[in-house]
This record gives sequence, structure tokens and C-alpha cells, in this order.
Amino acid sequence: MAGVTITMIVIFVVAAAIPVMIGIYVYRDASARGMNAVLWTLVAVLAPSLIGFIIYLLIRGNYSNLRCPVCDARVREDYVVCPGCGTKLRPSCPGCSAPVELGWKVCPRCAAPLPEYQDDIKTPVKKKDRTLAVVLGAVVLIPLAIILLATVTFTMGSTMSSGSVLMPVDDYVQETGNTQIEEMIREKNPDLDEAVVLMYETESGDETETQYLIYTPLLSEDSDYSVNSGDGLFRDSVSIDIEEESGGGNALLYISCTSDKTLDLELTCEGSDISYEIEKADDPLY
Repeated sequence: MAGVTITMIVIFVVAAAIPVMIGIYVYRDASARGMNAVLWTLVAVLAPSLIGFIIYLLIRGNYSNLRCPVCDARVREDYVVCPGCGTKLRPSCPGCSAPVELGWKVCPRCAAPLPEYQDDIKTPVKKKDRTLAVVLGAVVLIPLAIILLATVTFTMGSTMSSGSVLMPVDDYVQETGNTQIEEMIREKNPDLDEAVVLMYETESGDETETQYLIYTPLLSEDSDYSVNSGDGLFRDSVSIDIEEESGGGNALLYISCTSDKTLDLELTCEGSDISYEIEKADDPLY
């Protein structure tokens, strides 16, 4: 069980990385756009199924991703100079300092003639937002990694096994001296579509051995039945199907299962479910 526990912790930590990454990205991005960073971070992180994050990406306001080539300060397209270091970012009128475009002959604001060339301009740098691509990649890849890790750990690593023995009730009681199953049968008096089950569990290292003692009026010493064990993602199962025509009500079915995961018991007759009541035994059943 230790390996399973460690894997569960790893899965939890990896899964928690998604909302953390989204929260950090939304807070920084909303702050840069002049939006309510705290509010949108809570919406993006707490809304289920990434709905909040999707809504934020759809309605977030525009902002300039231009940077000063000298001091890396954030600037806008209409800035003539960088407010951080004073670097000239675009052409301006020598008379009124209004921003102008290359190729203009006169200033549209003050009608002053404009020089044909200004060699003191450093064009702003446009930086690409790679963080969003990283976050979106994590949203897609992390769940796939979790599914792969869980499948490898819980399915391929399973050690599920089982064995069974059918015996008369009286023979079992005489051989083991265990009368608890007899008391259950008298107290519950199950119908044909019902059963009583006595269970005993013992742990050995990472595995748990589970013993079942099953009584149903459908069982006799000559009953035909099948036992199938299955490995699940988080739980193992043992399924017992009894032939309907082989009843008698004088036999017990003993099942011993070893698994490193939680075990589920399923009883059926010709594919139809048999309801059962289960009690835990104080001592091993065999």
C-alpha cells in the first residue's frame, strides 16, 4: 500500500499544479491589463472545469505588449519617449513635440515642417506572450500524465489473486469450530435471492488477504459456480456467479483473495444480482 499512497500523493500534487499555474498567470496578466487581478484570479481558479479561465481569456481587455529596447519598461504605441528612461521611441514634431508618422512633410498639429529623417529613434520591441502557451499545454498534458501514471500504478501493478472451495455447512463447523456462520444463517434466514457473508481480513506487507464465507440457499455440495477476479484502477473485484438450477441450501462457499487495493465482492445468479449482508469475523475463517 505504501507505493499506492506515494503515487496518490504525487497525483494530487501534480493535479494541484494546474490551478496554481492558472492563478499565477491570470493574476499577472490581469494586473498588466489594469483589470481586477484578485477577483479574476479567484474566478479562474475556483470555477469548475476551467470555465472561469476560459471566460477570462475571452473578455480580458487589450494591453500593450511593447517594451522599451533600452530599459525594458512597458510602453504604448502612442508614446513618443519611454517614461522610464527617456529614450525616444517614435518621430515627433520639433515644434510642438506631437507624435508624427514617417513620411509626413508637415506637422498636422502646428504646421511646422518636419525633417525627412530622425536618427535618434529606438523602435519599441514587441514581446511574445509564451506563458499562455505553457499554461494551456500544462492543462492538456498534466491530466494525460495523471491518467498514464494511475493506469501504470493501479492496473499493471496489481497483485489480485483468488481461490475457492465449496463445502457442506456441517463439515465446516465441525472442522473449524466456527459457529458464527450458523448463527448468521439462523438470524437472517436468507431467501433464494439473498446471501449472508462472513469476512476476515489480514494484512501482509503491501497486500491484504480477504477471506469470504458465503451462504445462500442456492448453494449445494454439487453447485456449479464461477469465480472471476478483476483488476481495477483504484479497486479490485471478485465476482461469483452461481448456476440457478443447482440449489440446496446446505453448502458454504469459501473464497480467499489477495490484493494490494480495496476489494469489492459481487454475487450473482445467472447474471442477476444477489443481495447480501456481510459481517466481519474475529478469527481467520480457515
